[in-house]
Amino acid sequence: MREERYWFILSILSIGTGGFFAFLVGMSRTPFGHQFFPENYFYYALVGHVDLAIVLWLMSFSVLFWTRIFGDKELEKIPLLLSYMGYVLISLSVLLALGKPVPNNYVPVLVHPLFFAGLILYFSGFSYKLARYMNKAIKSILSEDPLVNSASTGVVTALLMIISYIPSFFKSGNAQEYLLYFERLFWIPGHIQQFVNGTLLLIGWYYLLKLEGRKLKLGLLKYANLSFILFSFFTFILLFIFEDPIQRESKVWSEIAYAVGLGIPIFIHSINILKNIRLKLNVFSTALILSFVLYYTGILIAYLGLSNDLRVPAHYHGAVTSITLVLMAISYGLLREYGYKKVIGKMARIQPYFYGIGMILFVLSLYWAGKKGAPRKTYGVDYVNDPSLILYLALMGVGTILAVIGGVMFVVYVLSSLLLRERVGLNEREKG
Repeated sequence: MREERYWFILSILSIGTGGFFAFLVGMSRTPFGHQFFPENYFYYALVGHVDLAIVLWLMSFSVLFWTRIFGDKELEKIPLLLSYMGYVLISLSVLLALGKPVPNNYVPVLVHPLFFAGLILYFSGFSYKLARYMNKAIKSILSEDPLVNSASTGVVTALLMIISYIPSFFKSGNAQEYLLYFERLFWIPGHIQQFVNGTLLLIGWYYLLKLEGRKLKLGLLKYANLSFILFSFFTFILLFIFEDPIQRESKVWSEIAYAVGLGIPIFIHSINILKNIRLKLNVFSTALILSFVLYYTGILIAYLGLSNDLRVPAHYHGAVTSITLVLMAISYGLLREYGYKKVIGKMARIQPYFYGIGMILFVLSLYWAGKKGAPRKTYGVDYVNDPSLILYLALMGVGTILAVIGGVMFVVYVLSSLLLRERVGLNEREKG
């Protein structure tokens, strides 16, 4: 459990830093906030937000669960050291605005040696743990325990994600054409990573049920997650079928694999979970319900049709923040389990409402603004020529503020709990 705590702390640091950058990104798109932020820094903050509050946060929490389910009691320092160093270098690169920001999909980058060193170090630590648990994961792939089943699927799909970087590298083209190069490099691995995130969402949902006292067996559902592996492999094969990973045909097939191979099994699991939810006014059931609303709002937006406008981030923010909200609630349970808190405090009990409702408003506002033609990854509001678009962007700002308040409450609560426990421990040792 000691190593698990270190991955927990790294997760909190990642989402805390990434949340700060998210605030800068959100405010720079609003009618009342954009003039307070330097235009050029918007793109650096965007890179920091995605890489820290989405990629590192979710991947670190995945390792936390794998360590809990498959790990032994030994503390493995090498992967922790690599991943922590990676987090520090990525954060410093963004804070200091180093290199050229490239807003490619999935893992946006800063073209600077310090940033690339951070990415390589973090993924090296992640891959180390992945290899460590592969044998146990394969043996448990058809477990009827939903946590073990989903974690096993996550490990196998994560291996496909890491391997896919090799052919993607050779398909990336001219490294001087930054946007196209990194779009090609991360397109297929990024799609496979969504399958890994899907397993994390299922672990989170089932774990919240466990915290509510519901222990389920999957029965025939133990076969459902094989779809994740099958369609991840299909997505990987696209690298060898098509000359260019981002040509239209490749994109269409990768999106179909994502919609069918990920969407259908999660929907089936959702029915199973909804049948077993006990409606209570506590942090776990509140987070679970709001997570369902966020996830299916994001999925519905995708099925309504996407264009290269704000409907795209509306879709993935709904899907991804549904995972984030669940992990926040689980974090309160972990604090109690690790001995940092005896009871879950009032701030933690109301925090999911701020974050969940704020993100729902944020996602809906992005969707409405996108339908009016608001472009993606664009600073300010100079493109606005429709009064209703100003309203949607203003609502997005309100949603951003609520979600940021919820995010700050979460980070402050968790970090203060960790620091207070350490201080108590020091005082007790001094008395002794």
